[in-house]
Amino acid sequence: MDYLWPTSTRSTVVAACCVCGVVLFKRWLDRRNSDVERLRKPTGGHWLWGHEKLAWETPNDAFYYRSIEELGSTIALKSALFRRDILMTTDPAALNHVNMKNSYDYVKDSLRRQRTERLVGRSLLWSEGAEHRRQRQMISPALTHEQIKNMSEEIRGATQTLVDRLRHHILTSDPTQPEATVNVLHWTSAVTLDIIGIFGFGHDFQCGTSPEARAIQGYWSQAVTTGLGFTGFIAPIVLRIFPWLISLPVSFMKAQGGVRAIITDLARKMVDDRTNVMPGDEKVGNDLLSTLMRTAEANGESLERLLDHIVAFVVAGHETTSATAAFALLELARNRDIQARLRQEIIEFEGSEPGGEPSYTEFQTKLPLLDAVCKEALRLYPVGSRLERIATKDDVIPLRFPVTSTSGEQIHAIRIKKGQLVSMPVIAANCNTTIWGPDGHVFRPQRWLENGGLPPANSVVSGVSQLFTFSEGPRLCVGYRLALYEFKVILAALVKNFEFLETDDKIDTIWSTTLQPFVVGKKDAGIQLPLVVRPLGA
Repeated sequence: MDYLWPTSTRSTVVAACCVCGVVLFKRWLDRRNSDVERLRKPTGGHWLWGHEKLAWETPNDAFYYRSIEELGSTIALKSALFRRDILMTTDPAALNHVNMKNSYDYVKDSLRRQRTERLVGRSLLWSEGAEHRRQRQMISPALTHEQIKNMSEEIRGATQTLVDRLRHHILTSDPTQPEATVNVLHWTSAVTLDIIGIFGFGHDFQCGTSPEARAIQGYWSQAVTTGLGFTGFIAPIVLRIFPWLISLPVSFMKAQGGVRAIITDLARKMVDDRTNVMPGDEKVGNDLLSTLMRTAEANGESLERLLDHIVAFVVAGHETTSATAAFALLELARNRDIQARLRQEIIEFEGSEPGGEPSYTEFQTKLPLLDAVCKEALRLYPVGSRLERIATKDDVIPLRFPVTSTSGEQIHAIRIKKGQLVSMPVIAANCNTTIWGPDGHVFRPQRWLENGGLPPANSVVSGVSQLFTFSEGPRLCVGYRLALYEFKVILAALVKNFEFLETDDKIDTIWSTTLQPFVVGKKDAGIQLPLVVRPLGA
């Protein structure tokens, strides 16, 4: 029967069997030297898409926190397309190990970095290792308390413009009605873009009405809306296997590049203007661009990289604070008693700025309920609600809370292999009922004001306000101080001047670039957060 199997064919078959044997043996060896396979997994999971599809199609990131609360703080997930199981953890010791102690041993995957580069260039959001450390050291001086304080008047001015325009919009929509239903996300997006434009490089986006603002919002909406459908789930998985596809002229990929191009052109003009007017060491100004131009000269940073930093600042600082403010208004509309108490606190407080407005320092220290409401919104609605890293080497990740393996053993540390994907769902870390109590998923700002209202420090992360929202360690959001301040200024101004009420629509959230709100039954209409808004006073 040898004539049925020519020598060349037999050799090919033998070689193929050997290769398969080596691959299978390596997989077996990896599993033997890794504890991920021993961890418990949630039930269900698609035969092809694993648990990733289940996580994507479950609104409000509920799959993540339900799985953690049911199985423990460290579990495994079936990956799509038969790839290695995903390690998912919210254990504070594990998060500390990955994000603080060994941050540069855990990196963004290559696909995420390519997409990040397309959107914000080779900026701080893209960089890793020593380059990330160098860039962070260069940018940090531009985002200190003092720098933000110096720009506080401009930030309050942009917020007052929002109040005036929103009031005019409502009163002219239907003069016979004292209120109107508006997409508050549109308005919070307009004001945060204004603030970022002014703070970033002294540019006025005219409360979202300038041509550049409309173009940025249009491109961003296109990219986010594409992610709401099944394409938003399947695209990243396919791109992991065929990363060259990211260079194709697909609409949502072009949209990401469009945002970068608009902001880069604006920033380049600003740099040219300031270079001509302020040669050498005479560059002055309080905005981010002025500060970065000075530090870039001292650090030998290229113009291209300087522009990338501005793009990253606008993109990362614009939509994140916008969505958080919109979510806070949603919760205040659902809890009108808290909204009324917050309004009373803001109105009764006599600040030291003109018109009795709070100063930068007073916003931080003298309005306790406002502070509590903002922290609670950041806890429940972390806009960057999912964080993933790839291990660059074999490692052992410690656990503060041991978990039970599939065989009933107690696991106190997780051995992992190089290339392991570590998923850290921010929303599950922030809302876990075993840590935050049975009302962990409930909007209850009072917990931040009560004695004993917060979990013990050793049971939560070491991030800002014991939350994982801004990450922690070397990856801690470099602009968190500005985000917190503008969030408070925007929320205080809106609650002081308007009353917010729920509509009949049910609002859910979904992950698409960041955490996004949508109306149940109207997902095709794109991201939106409609509320009834009623102007107060004159």
